[in-house]
Amino acid sequence: MMWAFALVGALIGYILGSIPVGLWVCRLYGVDIRTVGSGRIGGTNAWRVAGLKAAIPTVLGDALKGAIAVMLVRWLFFLVFPEPAAMSVSEAVARTDALNLALALAGGLAVVGHNWSFLNGFKGGAGGITTAATTVALSPLVGGVVVIIGAFLIWWSRIASIGTFAVAVSSFALFLILAVDQITPWPFAIYGVMVLAAVLIALRPNREKLRQQQERIITIW
Repeated sequence: MMWAFALVGALIGYILGSIPVGLWVCRLYGVDIRTVGSGRIGGTNAWRVAGLKAAIPTVLGDALKGAIAVMLVRWLFFLVFPEPAAMSVSEAVARTDALNLALALAGGLAVVGHNWSFLNGFKGGAGGITTAATTVALSPLVGGVVVIIGAFLIWWSRIASIGTFAVAVSSFALFLILAVDQITPWPFAIYGVMVLAAVLIALRPNREKLRQQQERIITIW
């Protein structure tokens, strides 16, 4: 029964991730974000088409929905499966593994939902902010490193897609390395695979633009 809860985690992650924050925020300012700029509904395009006033709540919303998915699944797991007074070692290990798998699927599907929202015609953003915040929720240490790497590369390159690539790659690489060293659970490496694939697929057009040196530069004006 505990292992089946992973499917609940995946569903919660996808539903929360699918909330099209940028679309709804930009509508408040009379802009359909899907028809201008890159057509994506993330914070970068919200900034371009409606300014900082739309970008800030979009970024916050996109970050929170991934983190909330992980926290909600963790809370529900302990609510549905309260810790018994006594457990064998094997039962404790199985319980922890089931929880970690549910958390990993919730986080990974939150990014998938952001990129391919059922509330937005299975279109969405690129997943950088959602990945970063979800990674922090799964592991504050790994997430902190990922945020620093992504923020630095965006500052250095002034290209949002480079920062998004970096967030996905570093999340995958760090979770994989730490899982091999048995520092973090293996399901978190599965999460890393999911977010890396989601970001790489979503940013296929950007990879070509980067090769042709035609990618958009972030400006504050």
